[in-house]
Amino acid sequence: MHYQALGNWNVWVPWILLALINPWLEEYYWRGLLLEHSKKWSNWAAILFTSLVFALNHAVFGVNSELNKGMTIIVSTFIMGIVWALVFKKTSSLRWIVLAHFLVDFFNLSAASFLDLYEKGNW
Repeated sequence: MHYQALGNWNVWVPWILLALINPWLEEYYWRGLLLEHSKKWSNWAAILFTSLVFALNHAVFGVNSELNKGMTIIVSTFIMGIVWALVFKKTSSLRWIVLAHFLVDFFNLSAASFLDLYEKGNW
């Protein structure tokens, strides 16, 4: 399972930095600014629009990644976008969304994917 790769600081430092910084930046933009800016829209129109753009944004960044491309990334980030938008609408807070996004970034393979450590069929 390539656990040896974690012995190299070039892998785990970007992974941890990504997990710590990315959720704050993304959630501030997607839920904090964009969803809040579209509050004049119906709730579902705003939620679906921001979730779709969130999913398409992740698909664009994953286009060169063997791991983060295709319909899987679009569907999964679209569903996460809907759930996180609903939580934001219910709580008016980014706290739980940032925590959830941190957990996704920390426990998934996003850093390994962006570092091109993933080889199809070998990860």
